[in-house]
Amino acid sequence: PIEQGERAVLASRAYPMRARVAWLLACMSEELGALALFYRSPPHLVGAPRRMTTDVARPASTTSTAEPAELPRQWIVVRKDLGTQWPLGSVIAQACHASVAALWSTRDDELTASYVGALEKMHKVVLEAKDGAELEKLSAKLTTAGVHHHLWIEQPEGIPTCLATKPYLKKDAPPALKRLRLCSWPERDDGSSSSSAPN
Repeated sequence: PIEQGERAVLASRAYPMRARVAWLLACMSEELGALALFYRSPPHLVGAPRRMTTDVARPASTTSTAEPAELPRQWIVVRKDLGTQWPLGSVIAQACHASVAALWSTRDDELTASYVGALEKMHKVVLEAKDGAELEKLSAKLTTAGVHHHLWIEQPEGIPTCLATKPYLKKDAPPALKRLRLCSWPERDDGSSSSSAPN
């Protein structure tokens, strides 16, 4: 900074104008240099040699090609012979009963939570058993294999009508179910329906 006495000298007419301007420029140059150094380095490092820095090349971002996680599915087995005895709606109701019962009884299971948590992506595989005897035999096999399922017994008739597993991943499909066919509804000859069929 220019001291007060120096300002007085500059103001003196005896001081040559050319020298006055040269001296002023020199002072300004010094102050600007000090200011630049201050902003380049923290105050405690002023005067210390500056470190050379280089930009480290960052790897280009890559798009993940991972496959989306597989969602679990539920297997349902209905009695095909009921198709000739009960209305279609009654048999569908049995499948609904078994499905809900299997989900509710395993509601604390991780795969069940994942299954019901994706309501718009639920996947069910509906298979058929020949009759009640085959359905009960299948249930016994699943129990022995440790497969969680619910065998729906319609009350008060005590008739086994359908079974449903808890949700499993496709790769963990119970082997006992792999030999069963996808459910197909039998044709009715007379188009009649039983009035005593449960709902």
